[in-house]
Amino acid sequence: MKRSFRMSDSHSDPQRDVRAELQFHIDMRTEELIDAGMPPDEARRAAVAYFGDVDAVSTECREERVHRTRERRRREWWRGITQDTRYALRSLRRTPGAFAAALLTLALGIALTTTAFTVVNGVLLRPLPYLHPDRLAMVWLDMSGAGAPSQLPLSTGLYAELADGHPGSVAELAAFWSWGYTLQGDGEPEQIPSARVTPSLFATLGVRPLLGRTLSEEEGQPGGARSAVISYDLWQRRFGGSRSAVGTSITLSGERFTVVGVMPQGFSFPRGAELPSGFQFPARTELWAPLVFSDTDRQQYGTLNIAAVARIAPGYSAGAAQAEITGMLRRLMGELGDQDSARVAYGMVSLKDQAAQRVSRTLWVLLAAALLVLLIANVNVGMLLVARTAARRQELGVRAALGAGQGRILRQLLTENILLALGGTALGVVASIWAVRVALSLVPGSMPRADDVTVDWRVLTAAAIVAIVAGIVLGLAAAVRARRGTLAAAMRSGGMRTVGSAGRQAGRRMLVAGEVALSVMLLVGAGLLTLTFIRLGRVTPGFDAAHVLTAELGLPVPGAFNPQQDGPQWVATFEQITSRLNALPGVRSAGGVSSLPLSGAWEGGGLRVEGQELPPGSRPPTAQYNVVSGDYFKAMGIPLESGRLFTTQDRADGAGVIIVNREFVRRILNGAPPLGQQLRPYFDFSGGAPRTIIGVVGNVKQTGLDADAEPQVYVPIQQMPYPAQTLTIRAEGPPASVLPAVRGALRAVNPALALAHVRPMTDVVDDSLARQRFTMTLIATLAAAALLLSIVGLYGVLATLVGQRRREIGVRVAMGARRGDVLALILGEGVRVMVVGIALGTAAAVLASRLLASMVYGVSTTSVGVYLTAALAVGVVSVLAMWIPARRASEIHPTVVLRGE
Repeated sequence: MKRSFRMSDSHSDPQRDVRAELQFHIDMRTEELIDAGMPPDEARRAAVAYFGDVDAVSTECREERVHRTRERRRREWWRGITQDTRYALRSLRRTPGAFAAALLTLALGIALTTTAFTVVNGVLLRPLPYLHPDRLAMVWLDMSGAGAPSQLPLSTGLYAELADGHPGSVAELAAFWSWGYTLQGDGEPEQIPSARVTPSLFATLGVRPLLGRTLSEEEGQPGGARSAVISYDLWQRRFGGSRSAVGTSITLSGERFTVVGVMPQGFSFPRGAELPSGFQFPARTELWAPLVFSDTDRQQYGTLNIAAVARIAPGYSAGAAQAEITGMLRRLMGELGDQDSARVAYGMVSLKDQAAQRVSRTLWVLLAAALLVLLIANVNVGMLLVARTAARRQELGVRAALGAGQGRILRQLLTENILLALGGTALGVVASIWAVRVALSLVPGSMPRADDVTVDWRVLTAAAIVAIVAGIVLGLAAAVRARRGTLAAAMRSGGMRTVGSAGRQAGRRMLVAGEVALSVMLLVGAGLLTLTFIRLGRVTPGFDAAHVLTAELGLPVPGAFNPQQDGPQWVATFEQITSRLNALPGVRSAGGVSSLPLSGAWEGGGLRVEGQELPPGSRPPTAQYNVVSGDYFKAMGIPLESGRLFTTQDRADGAGVIIVNREFVRRILNGAPPLGQQLRPYFDFSGGAPRTIIGVVGNVKQTGLDADAEPQVYVPIQQMPYPAQTLTIRAEGPPASVLPAVRGALRAVNPALALAHVRPMTDVVDDSLARQRFTMTLIATLAAAALLLSIVGLYGVLATLVGQRRREIGVRVAMGARRGDVLALILGEGVRVMVVGIALGTAAAVLASRLLASMVYGVSTTSVGVYLTAALAVGVVSVLAMWIPARRASEIHPTVVLRGE
């Protein structure tokens, strides 16, 4: 007897079906045995025994069924995705104009957003390339309680006390100091951006060398071997990447050093843009030599010139570590008799925050602006795709009539829009790689962690998430639009007479009004920053930058920094150099200064005015100081307001002299006659001997054009020897024309000397505006993109409106409406949207203007002129965008429209 068995349907229970199948076969076998003459009970047992362990067979069959079902569903799913993808590509190709517009709009928004996020990720989010970077912190002297800055460097004595104290909260501690070495040997001498560091620096950061080793503790002691660790770039440039570089002897500023290690590619700590500019660290450090503390250094507490970094021990927070080392500091200060010991503390700033603190607000503002542009782009694409879906209602209706369910149509629309979003994202990411390079070129050397700004997995992940979310949202919007209305209505309309409801039209108008509002916001921000940049360009820096050539020059400093011992030789060398430069043809005057204005470098120290009583509890005043040589003031065009300048008579064995600026007279001397007054500077290497004010010069912008003038003093190099100067040479013609003669004069004095950072002073001024230029350019770019997208959105709404109201417009014209009436009708729709958007954008810009307060200079964040200009610009461009659909509407002929009906 034979029976057939068939699964009931694809949704049957696999376990139930398998048991039914087995039961069927057991029953069949039982009947066969009964027919053969076996008693029913025995036949039943024999049939069961014939099939063995029924439960095991049932389980095996069920698993096989489940596996086959999964495989079938997977193949069906993949086949469906493949079909949907192919159909989506064909569908997008059928409307190339709409497809290209949507693709480019998305690409623009994603490119700008990805560019901003790449910079934010590299500077603010990406972990530092060190071991457990979250436990690294800079250690500063915090004297804000005594009216001084909160981030001051340490003295060698304070660092030595902290290193010797071994606080439990600090696992490792290291100090570093900017230094200039001239590498001599094959080829021209080269100034190498260097740092002198305690050997513990590399262990503190948790970095290992690529080749060789780092500095040993013995090399950091007095009398230790002169060793050096070099960077990967220097290894490639000067040693050709040869492994034999380790162990090679090199000459640095006249001394022999042994290269003991090469650091990995990318390591360049300390980097100047990540630390206060006063330290004068290079943009990238390429050589590390031991920082050795003598017994005298360990007893020196007055000169603050050492930077320190600490690794916080496991189990301690930064606050706990700061409290512990502050307690050590106050006990030490009390033992030294400092009356302000209770108001002095150590401050700890995480290495990540230290690097980003000057630019974090700016970068977050830029990212927020980019996200607004992305929002505008997605709104535009969404409206375009909704309109495209409306035009496809007949097609979708036919598909539904042929049996396609709502889920199938939804999946098709999602596939189309996800493909579109992925394509736009791919274009945007490729464009952002180029845009990031352009953005970083606007801030050469002044962007913290510039080496870490790259398109990494975080950026790609964020871009992929944006693409998928955008595709899903756009697909759902199109699907919702496709579901509205009945199939019969879709078939009947044929796509021509479909008119959007009043609610949908109002929704589109509000979306475009929102785009206009966002454009106004960004234009206001761009206007404020542009006006700031213009105002800064008009600021008088206190000197004449035209025709001035600048070049950094450092003299060899053998061993420890010892002005008393080596100072006479430094002075004699710079006197020879400036004398030769002043005698060159085409040179009007030449001199040198320890910290070039607007270069980001500055030095400061305390001083006391003889005869001036300080209020109880106050500390001595501080001032920025510069050591000058030659005819520095004449070369820079700094005006002398009273008294005299330094002369060759102001020698080391003569009376101490000093020149102050106008701000010093106003703030520290309280406007009293300055000439002849005595100052006792604490930063003076001579030990604070009194100096007489012999002249007053104009204020010079030292740290930035947007910074207020600070009290400044100048001392002659003959009375305060200094081994590093930035030469300033005023030429009769273009600055570059005298450079060959300058190099020749330098070789005549000492062939081993090398110039660094040779550039006209006008470039120095221009570079000082790099951050403002960076912010202004990016905000202006975002504002322009937002305005372009909002105009496209406004144009699209009006064009759609004209298409939907063709019959109405034709009837109006047939009944006597003139062309001007039709123009007024369509323009009126657009103007209402524009006015609402401008009003909302202006109000939002006023509320958001406080975010720009720290970025503007010389202009109010609520400047009426800027707001009116932004509104006018949006209005004029919007009207131009409205004119095209309005003109097309006015040219509609009633006969053509009514014949079509």
